[in-house]
Amino acid sequence: MIGNGFPYGRTGYVILEEGEINPSTLQLDVRHYLVVRPNGEQVSGSFSFPEAQQFIREEESKGK
Repeated sequence: MIGNGFPYGRTGYVILEEGEINPSTLQLDVRHYLVVRPNGEQVSGSFSFPEAQQFIREEESKGK
């Protein structure tokens, strides 16, 4: 299940939470994060939050 999205960087990237609903708390247990490019395309793979931030910084520094 996808949770909250967090805009990150200068060019429109978004970091999305992905996980499962905990039946005891009814809250999302985040397992990892996904990165979505400004054009809406999802980047292959999953990341920790700091890894997702670093990926976006690197992509933006390349001009992508």
